[in-house]
Amino acid sequence: MNKQMITIMAAVIFCVTIAVASVRAQDAGNFVVTIPFDFNVSSKTLPAGDYYLRRSIDGARVVIQIRGKDDTQSIYLPIHPVQGSDIQSESKLVFNKYGDQYFLSQLWIAGRSNGEELGRTSRERSLQREMARRTTKPEAIAVTGKLN
Repeated sequence: MNKQMITIMAAVIFCVTIAVASVRAQDAGNFVVTIPFDFNVSSKTLPAGDYYLRRSIDGARVVIQIRGKDDTQSIYLPIHPVQGSDIQSESKLVFNKYGDQYFLSQLWIAGRSNGEELGRTSRERSLQREMARRTTKPEAIAVTGKLN
């Protein structure tokens, strides 16, 4: 009986440890960033300013929430993983710049070699084709943030 009780307790402790690690992994990736320019995300244009980003798992998919510091804007976006070649030294957002328009493209978290990427909107793909006809490429702009 005593041996069975120890086995049950060990299994419970193991399950609790896994659950806590899972919750921490789901919330990992929260940070604050000041974006110095208006930018496009999904089908919206957001103004320059301070934003909170929260990476979370929603069932089988990973999403990020972008929320304005004043709580007036909040957008949830599906993202997919992208592999980098190096471990990131800082958390950052990467924007594709087409002329004077910026589109949120990627999210990178300090201490990881993998990031998250957003799909391109039809508007961004259109600008990309237009620039390709002129044999120019979009510029990648990184804006660093602080983990919170």
